[in-house]
Amino acid sequence: MPLIDLHRHLEGTLRVSTTLELAHRDGHPLASAADPEDLLVARGPLGGLLPYLAKVDAAPSAFPREEDWNRAARECVEDAAADGLDHLEVRFSPWFIRQETGLDPVAIVDAVADGIRSAAKEAGLAVGMIGTLLRDLGPARAEDQVSTLLARPDVFCAVDLAGNEAGVPAADFAPAFARARDAGLHVTVHAGEAAGPFSVWDAVRYLGAERIGHGVRSVEDPALLEYLAGHGVTLEVALTSNVHTNAAQSYAEHPVRELVGAGVPVALCTDDPRTSAITLSGEFAVARSEVGLSAAEIERIEADSRAAAFVR
Repeated sequence: MPLIDLHRHLEGTLRVSTTLELAHRDGHPLASAADPEDLLVARGPLGGLLPYLAKVDAAPSAFPREEDWNRAARECVEDAAADGLDHLEVRFSPWFIRQETGLDPVAIVDAVADGIRSAAKEAGLAVGMIGTLLRDLGPARAEDQVSTLLARPDVFCAVDLAGNEAGVPAADFAPAFARARDAGLHVTVHAGEAAGPFSVWDAVRYLGAERIGHGVRSVEDPALLEYLAGHGVTLEVALTSNVHTNAAQSYAEHPVRELVGAGVPVALCTDDPRTSAITLSGEFAVARSEVGLSAAEIERIEADSRAAAFVR
């Protein structure tokens, strides 16, 4: 069966080695940190989403040039190909990168898209790009963020919403997502990770989500499980990331088996490979050995992943 990753953040793939190389080049604070890897990589459960995001967010400011993001994009695809992936959908936030580096967001899109496309061609890997909007910038900046994505209509296959899920309601972003949908973009939304089932309901009701990033707390609402299964809304589940953010207490207690058993489409994904120090092939191994998924359940997840891909 093909290896398909539908939920991978570019910002969470930045190699530790490259990050530190660039940090030393420019005198970035990471270059003088006593244990820089501890700032970049989760070494176990962190107690919540925000401490995990702090590790994701520690690296991008060490990439202050457009060519750095071109390199980061190439390395992201190269690492996926080295792991044997057949299909990858990479998401990134031009406005978050702008916030960290001061670069123009459209120039960031151009640099990343060039790096992904050239590396994908060399590797023979199918890669789609998803533009992420930041909750933390608030709905007032959502239109600007969508405008950046639509400035390059040939680049993105979908739009995403990420950030402090428990702090900024998804409904506030409805106008921006309507505009993205009208432009032909698919929709995936981070929900049901740091907040409960209501967050998933909001994502599908107000934003038109076809896929949900994480969504593991959907198990708390039987009506929601029935809706997701009946409407074919796929959950992009990341086992290790969920343990690191305490969305799941452990691999053994991860609700993925309950989700699959309820008929909810599930795609096994990495989220942030550098931050969680994982590969997708490794996550499938964990699914078998630690979570205890059967061969039939794994085959079901692989089939769901293929069916849910935004890029064909």
